[in-house]
Amino acid sequence: MTTVVTTLADKRREKQWKFERSVLKSLSLKELKKDVQWHFESVFPAYMLSHPFLVDPCMDMAIDAYLLGADYAKFGYYGESEMDVKKRCDEELTEITHMVFYMMQGWLTDTEYVLDSLKVATDAFVHNWWIKGFREGEKRYRMRLH
Repeated sequence: MTTVVTTLADKRREKQWKFERSVLKSLSLKELKKDVQWHFESVFPAYMLSHPFLVDPCMDMAIDAYLLGADYAKFGYYGESEMDVKKRCDEELTEITHMVFYMMQGWLTDTEYVLDSLKVATDAFVHNWWIKGFREGEKRYRMRLH
């Protein structure tokens, strides 16, 4: 007979993965891809936005922002405003935004106008997916699906 020892950290991690899997079920990859193209169409030529080398990393970062919003939704469920909750995870969101910006910057010419446009598009893109995740997470907390 073998005994399995589980730590509290393992249980928390397992619960977090289960929650993330359930939240991701409501996410549409087609919607995600369309959103990448919509947010960055003013900065990149259309032919570049159909290539996976640009779209796939953006989709990954959008999923990270979405999961971050869903994770922090518990604070919204307990009464904090969206903006207060967003301030709690501002460091992580800034990191995601910078990762998207610097990844995409490598494919552009370094003119001030283009980089400013990319910055605005990147901020809006990450914020949009954080809000979607936050609202989905809040809904799951209200429905007791966490």
